[in-house]
Amino acid sequence: MKKLQVDRFEGEIAVLYDENKRIYDVPKDLFGFTLHEGDILEVKFEEDKPVSARFLEEETETMRNRIKALKAKLKRK
Repeated sequence: MKKLQVDRFEGEIAVLYDENKRIYDVPKDLFGFTLHEGDILEVKFEEDKPVSARFLEEETETMRNRIKALKAKLKRK
């Protein structure tokens, strides 16, 4: 299992990256849920191919709150 974040979408491909900034192109139809930019996922790979994924709601919300706080801090400067 790898923890990946959604960077962007290119047609039917979700472009994901890991903490080392390695890029993974994954078909959106692999996911049984709607993806959004910034979502954090746990993706299971078999033979270097993604086979399943799970949305990490709490980690995604924590990251979004952290970004929101940083934006607010920058606005105050």
